Amino acid sequence: MSWKRNYFSVGQGGVQGMFTPRNTTSIAPSKGLSNEPGQNSCFLNSALQVLWHLDIFRRSFRQLTTHKCMGDSCIFCALKGIFNQFQCSNDKVLPSDALRSALAKTFQDEQRFQLGIMDDAAECFENL
Repeated sequence: MSWKRNYFSVGQGGVQGMFTPRNTTSIAPSKGLSNEPGQNSCFLNSALQVLWHLDIFRRSFRQLTTHKCMGDSCIFCALKGIFNQFQCSNDKVLPSDALRSALAKTFQDEQRFQLGIMDDAAECFENL
């Protein structure tokens, strides 16, 4: 568990198993994604959080400069937008509406990832 060694030290005062942060600035503050009643976006938000926290994915995705934009149904542009919000926004909760809408339009014929309907996080992750 090297991440524990890098970010935490064993608590003092004889309390075994307790960890305290060595440096609170070393742990990046996280942002949440909104999921208002009826949106049923948990599956998408889970997949987004995984992708955002995969440093290699984030760096590789940022380096992609060309793609064939699909307009309102462009998953690439919507994903780029939400990643930009993760990085630059001061908001603690971000909307994933643009990506949810792009997914719904892209998979409309298959009736997958439709607005307001629950879906599978693993399948969403695979399709992103």
